[in-house]
Order: sequence, then structure tokens, then C-alpha cells
Amino acid sequence: MQANYILDYDTLSPNKPHRIYLMARFIAGSAPEEHTRRPLNISLVIDRSGSMAGEKIDYTRQAAQFLVQNLSIHDTLSIVLYNDKVETLLMPEKVQRKDVISQRIASIKPSGTTNLSSGWLEGCTLVKRHFDSQQVNRVILISDGLANRGVTDSAQLVSMVQQKFNERITTTTMGLGSDFNEDLLIAMASAGGGAFYFIESPEVTPQIFQNELKGLLSVVGQNLTVGILPTRGVQVVSQLNAYPEHSDGDYTAFRMGDIFGDEVKALVLELDLPGYSDIGKKQIALLRFEYDELSQNETHHRIIEIPVMVHIGVETSVPLLPNPDVNQSVMLLKAAQARKQAIKAADTGAFQSAAQLLRDVANEIGDHVDDERLAEERDALRQQAQMIEKGAEAYNVYSRKTLSTQAFYTMTSRHQDTMMLRNRESEREGAGEGDKRATQSVPATGSHQPSMPIEKQPGMTPSYVTWRNVTFRLENDLIRIGRSSHNEIVIPEKSVSRFHCQIKREGDKLILEDLGSTNGTSLAGNMLNKPHILSVGDVIYICDEKLVFHNGDFSE
Repeated sequence: MQANYILDYDTLSPNKPHRIYLMARFIAGSAPEEHTRRPLNISLVIDRSGSMAGEKIDYTRQAAQFLVQNLSIHDTLSIVLYNDKVETLLMPEKVQRKDVISQRIASIKPSGTTNLSSGWLEGCTLVKRHFDSQQVNRVILISDGLANRGVTDSAQLVSMVQQKFNERITTTTMGLGSDFNEDLLIAMASAGGGAFYFIESPEVTPQIFQNELKGLLSVVGQNLTVGILPTRGVQVVSQLNAYPEHSDGDYTAFRMGDIFGDEVKALVLELDLPGYSDIGKKQIALLRFEYDELSQNETHHRIIEIPVMVHIGVETSVPLLPNPDVNQSVMLLKAAQARKQAIKAADTGAFQSAAQLLRDVANEIGDHVDDERLAEERDALRQQAQMIEKGAEAYNVYSRKTLSTQAFYTMTSRHQDTMMLRNRESEREGAGEGDKRATQSVPATGSHQPSMPIEKQPGMTPSYVTWRNVTFRLENDLIRIGRSSHNEIVIPEKSVSRFHCQIKREGDKLILEDLGSTNGTSLAGNMLNKPHILSVGDVIYICDEKLVFHNGDFSE
């Protein structure tokens, strides 16, 4: 674990006040190996109200079964169903009977209304029964509707979640579709120390569950807080993020939640400094990083304190350039804040003002920027401004959720999730309403058709996969393979599971995983029981169906 800070300007002119940005960073250690990770104690709380009928419950069942298949015998799982009533589908037990649990999940049928509070509370009760400070104790709540039974007051629900967090039971929330209350679920996740996810379309549900599970399986620390104690005359103006904060006089602490393997968490603060007359180094604040470091059987409470220093230099006519890392973070967070402000304006009908808020930040980023991430953010802001100025025609419950989610993701060190959400939206728009998945499994044609025998190239990431006489480009971040028509690559054979396996992009690698299929996925004659990094020349079998991975030059 490492902690440090960066200032946008670390050399300042004397005898004049300054406003600067301080980025406090926490860099996690490596993710634990499977045999050394902390056991999980999870209660999965599923909305099964009538609005979940159809694709929503189908994909939720599949995602829950995926979760089961990827837990170990050391993990504890319970499952709660709620509509107007609450039912415990699975009492807490070690995940040993995976087939039995999956069969129970397959029996879930939707009906009734939404008693969200009672379902969530029952999940907390079941986690509490097997609570152990040496485990990761979490409730995962999924809902597609409004809380219309039980406790329906948002402030009261958030207060209840905060109380459970104080008891070290965390809450992740997942909103599915366009009818849930995103403000409530975001606030619950923030108070509960977990994550919030917007499942904008049912078929994304398994991917979201995978993202949450990946985080839980790689927890290396918990209860990270970053505090700042400014020196005399220095004022903390605001945080640009959205972390819960608590101030005790001059000292302010920001709660940043769990720490995942290889993760970088960043907190950006805006500071006002007085004019310093003395040339040389000057301490302007003290940063305090406090967290619980987890090992297999022990928890160590760690504290790291770092003085924040600036250099007061001789004034020069040469303009100083801001630190590029801090500048990127500041602009991304300003964009996120602009989205939050635009939502407030648009909610009152001030659509032109809302659009201008987005354009102002886009213009601040500018047309001539070398940073690809900022260029993408600028273009997204301008597109969203065009959308929102159309008024109620375009600013609807779905677009509001999209803007809210992008703001929250970015403001909680999850900007990559913001970009992935926008990419999925672009794919849907490109596919058109007639076939929303058409662009995700486009067979290669013409010069891309394989034409030569393949050679093994270990470490070389493939660009194509061929099944029978059809070749597919491997160009998306997630490519699922199975019998269901909702997969990116459809293999309509009875022996193939509905969602059999998937390929996920991580950096420049493609990772193949079996999704708990009935008949398994084999590679080089061995059943795949853990993620595999694909290389050119790999051949897998899904039952009797052969798939060959290559770079475009292949023939059987």
C-alpha cells in the first residue's frame, strides 16, 4: 500500500493568495490469490415485483447463478426475494451445493409490488447471523422499481443503511431499467460503503454482477479514510469528489470505502492559500490516510501521515503549466459536477441553463487537447448538452439516470465505468432499435476471412474467432457465447448453455471464462476452471463446437 499527493502547482509566487488543487492518492497492493483472499458473507436481495417480468428476471436469475458458480466453499451466501412480502429463498450457508442453489434461483417468479426496505433489512439480518470481522460482510440489493411498501422515506432509508455500515455491514445497490429511484440507490450505496450500479438494459446484468464480484474477491483493505488538517491561513474550499465527509473543527475526513487489489483511489481537494512572503518550502497541510489492511487471517490498522509542502519561488514571467495528472482529474471531476448541476436545473425545466453548464466545462477543456480521455469527455459533454436542450422530449427518466450515474462513477474513482456505460450506449445507438445487438457480433467479411493455417503465438492477443464457417471480430469489452439470442456470439445447439462462456477485455488482453455452463468449456483437452488469457492459436470446445482464435489468417 502506498499513499502520496500531487499538487496542480507545487511552485507558487510570493506575496499573493492562490487557489490550488491537491490530489491525495492511495495505491493498493496486489490482489490476493484465491487461497489467501478473505471469505465473503453475502446476502443477495432480489426484487421480484411484477415489473421484473420478462428479460429482467431472466437476466437477474442468470447473473445470480453466475455469482453462485464463482463463490467458493469458504464463502457464505443467503438469498432474499421481495415484492410486497419478503421470502428467504436461501438461508445462509457455505457455497457447496452450487447446483441446488442454482436450481432454486431458476424458480424465481415475479409478482406484486416493491417492499424494498423489508427485503434489504432481511438481507442485513442474515449477514448479521454469520457476521465475522475476518470476512467481507455485504448486502447486494437489486431493484427495478420505487420503494412503495414498508419504509418509503428516502432519508430514513439512508439513515438505516448508515447505521448498518456502522455495524460493519456494507451495502451495494443495483438499479435495473428506468423506473427505480437513482437518487435513493446512489445515496444508499454511498452511506453503506458499497457501490452503485446502473443496469441500463437487462442483458448487462451479468456483467455488472461480475464487476461487483471481481471487486469483492480482490479486497485488500477496508474503511479507508483520508483526512486533511490545513495549517494556519489555509482553507479547504471543497472536495471535487462525492465521498461522505465529516468535519471536526479544522480536521476533515473523507470516507472512501473498500480498497481493491491494484486500485488507485484519488481525492481532489480545492484549497485557498494566503500570500507567503518567505522564499522556500512551506507546509500547507497534513494528510492522514487511515485504513484496515487485510491479510488471510489478520487485520492491521494502518495510519500514514504526510505533510503537504509547496515551494514559494521567485516570481517569473514564464507561465507555469499545471501537473497533467491533476489537471486531468480536475477536469473530469468538474464535468461530473456539471452533470449533477445540470440535472438540478433540468428537473425544474431550465433546459437551456442545464445545457450551458455542460458546454462551459467542455469549452474549458478546449478544442486543442492532447489528452485522449479529456477529449472524449469534452465530446460527451457536448453531445449531452445537445440532448438536454431539446427539453422533455429527450430529458427523460432514462437520460437522467445516465447523467446521474456518470457523475457518481467519476466522482468515486470509477471513471472507467463511466466510459464503459457511454460505450454501451453508443453500441446500442449504432445498432438501431431493430437489432440492438447487431454491432456486437458482426461476422468478418472480405479480406478479414481467414485464409492460411494458423500457428500458435503465445502471448499474442487474437483479433478474431472462427466457429464453423463464420468469423467474428473480437472488438468489444465483453463478448458472451451461448445458446441464447442475447449473446454476442450465438451457438444454437441444445448441448450449449444459454450463457456458456464469455470473453472480457482487460487492457490489451482477452480473458476467457466459463459461466458455470452445464457441459463446460475445454481448452487443450482440459476443462476450463479458471480465467484464461487467450492467445493466437488457442482452440476451445464448447461441447462439440470448435472455436479457433486467430489474427485473421486461418483455415480449417
